[in-house]
Amino acid sequence: MGTEKRARQKAGTQARREAARAAATKAKRRRTVIRVGVVALAVVGVFLGITLTGREDEPEAAAPPPVGAEVTAPDSAAGGDEADSASDGTDTDAGDSADGGGDMNSADPASDTAGNAASDDDMVGEEPIGTTTVPATTADAPPASDSDGEVPPAGLAGANYTPYAPDEYGTGPCAPAEGAAEQVLDFADAPALCIDPSVPHTAIFDTSRGTVRVALDVTNTPGTVNSFVNLARFGYYHDTLVHRSAPSIGILQGGSPHTNTAADPGPGYTLWDEGTGFTYRPGQLVMARRNEPNSAGAQYFFTVTTDAGLLDSQGTYVVFGEVISGLDVLSDILASHVDQPDNPLGGAPDPAVVVHSVTIQPG
Repeated sequence: MGTEKRARQKAGTQARREAARAAATKAKRRRTVIRVGVVALAVVGVFLGITLTGREDEPEAAAPPPVGAEVTAPDSAAGGDEADSASDGTDTDAGDSADGGGDMNSADPASDTAGNAASDDDMVGEEPIGTTTVPATTADAPPASDSDGEVPPAGLAGANYTPYAPDEYGTGPCAPAEGAAEQVLDFADAPALCIDPSVPHTAIFDTSRGTVRVALDVTNTPGTVNSFVNLARFGYYHDTLVHRSAPSIGILQGGSPHTNTAADPGPGYTLWDEGTGFTYRPGQLVMARRNEPNSAGAQYFFTVTTDAGLLDSQGTYVVFGEVISGLDVLSDILASHVDQPDNPLGGAPDPAVVVHSVTIQPG
């Protein structure tokens, strides 16, 4: 596909997505106005009731001042922490993201405030995460495990999805379904459509601490899943580290084969964001990215605890998978976190955790 044609297609796609985001924002504003109006009417009703039923010779007791709840998100240390994937330069704004390359910061979703709920400086991945005060968030409880330790899919994050269209994929090569004979880390373009989006796909993470299985969301995030699956089949994630752990925002970040840091350069391309307004809870597989839109590459992070909900105010890290087993493994890894003063993202598991391989199981 010619460069000019791809540029025009991307420009058109971006315009469509911006229009969708504007519509979502307008709808949200309208809902807010309605809620405020309802509350105002309720207050007026209560006031009138008190006026009509109270006695003039009986003064009302002064009401105590309202008590507000605030959560101060810890400084994330990601240099680009927005769930920035360093590998892709993607941020995750999650406060601790670690992608210097931008994958959540490329791992920044997870910035320490769970992405630090969310300051642009809290990205997981590439940029350091700052301390941000955000409204308290009620996060969903972790999905219940069955007797075998399996965690059933908990459903999709409530987001405004904008899945890839057929003409939005790249021109890069597709790895063999059984996996490439040699590892490939650098690409000239995003991959062509290499998977069948109508078929379920499961990613199996074989780590030095145990196995984690993830159901990939091919329906709502086909472009993100397509890229992740293709990279996995090219051996991109083989023998990489979980290079960041951020208990304050409940995440673990990885996916940086060149440097095993958030500053990893990534695969050589970035992805379109396939949605906005995501919410985060235990058991999700999420793309890290930088603060700017459409900056995710290859870095990813797992949400492990309810503190990941601190990233909800950002909602920019694309959730593309649900953990179906192995959440206990992730919890064990996060519990082994050790602060590292020289690590801009805060710290990492100790002993180091190696992702030996990520294999894909269709069907």
